[in-house]
Amino acid sequence: MSVRYEERTEKRSKIYVGIDVHLRQWHVTVFKEQEELLSTPTPGSWEALRKLLERWQGQEMVVAYEAGFSGFWLHDALVSWGAECLVVPPTLIPREAGSRVKTDRRDSRKLAFLLSRGFLKRVWVPSQEERFDREVIRQRHRLVQDRRRLQCQLKALLHLYGLTIEVRPGRWSEEYIQRLWQVHLGHERSQESYRRLLERHDFVSRQLRDQTALVRDLATGERYDKSVRLLCAIPGIGVITAMELLTELGDLRRFGRADRLAAYVGLTPSQYSSGEHVRMGHITRSGKGSVRGMLVEAAWILIGKDVRMKQTYERIKQRAGGKRAIVAVARRLLLAVRQVLISGQPYQYQVPA
Repeated sequence: MSVRYEERTEKRSKIYVGIDVHLRQWHVTVFKEQEELLSTPTPGSWEALRKLLERWQGQEMVVAYEAGFSGFWLHDALVSWGAECLVVPPTLIPREAGSRVKTDRRDSRKLAFLLSRGFLKRVWVPSQEERFDREVIRQRHRLVQDRRRLQCQLKALLHLYGLTIEVRPGRWSEEYIQRLWQVHLGHERSQESYRRLLERHDFVSRQLRDQTALVRDLATGERYDKSVRLLCAIPGIGVITAMELLTELGDLRRFGRADRLAAYVGLTPSQYSSGEHVRMGHITRSGKGSVRGMLVEAAWILIGKDVRMKQTYERIKQRAGGKRAIVAVARRLLLAVRQVLISGQPYQYQVPA
């Protein structure tokens, strides 16, 4: 009588790691199946983390940490080392109702536990080249904000001394800036402080011009040239808006449906439903506020150039008001951007008679 022996290979269990990332110190929790293997603080560096995780090297490992100030360099290091990594949006992490205790240990344990149960969602991680390009656009955006703050400070200072210089809405003209240089406050130290504020404004303005030239140069490169030309054919979208859309949203084919793109940008209405009662609220405003703002600005120009979008605006305005109407047009503009980039065909619109 012969006996058959079947060789059985034990299925390897995954190692789940949750990292609560801070500037100088991280907290790391390691789960395997139902068991917590480790939960400890560690210096906030890749070398310290690598030494900690080396004891499980060779096993299938999944790591999660929250998206935030640290960007994606830790994701790159973990993937290069051989682990799978999820960068998790903080707003989509399930939260325990009624919990009033928050510690680094609890946060890392929660990440590891939710990761082991498959309850975490990941953000899209752009390539390093895409991140470099995105930073060029974001630096320009920061310079715009810096100049706007300086302009508010200058106007506030003039009001403090009872001085008023008329200025047209929009961008400050060279003539207006020259008139600011001619203002005399009547006190030596105050005049010197005012002069330094003007010099800071001029310096930031020069930096902004140089950064804008850098963006325009990037737009003519092989990676973006065709897409920028397609987008700039849509009324309301110029080179800067086109580059922000391309760098912030990435490859739009990763959104299987148009409504997923709208939800990603935060242009999907919130909904409150109970039984047979359904109420649509304001847009969710999740995702990228700068992209939403640019789309709304472009939508105001679009409704003056495209008869169909103008009709859409007027129809929704009568029912829900002007603000909701222009946001609805901005959503349609976003979907038109998606269609143009995926199809490679220019945007078609009807010019007002």
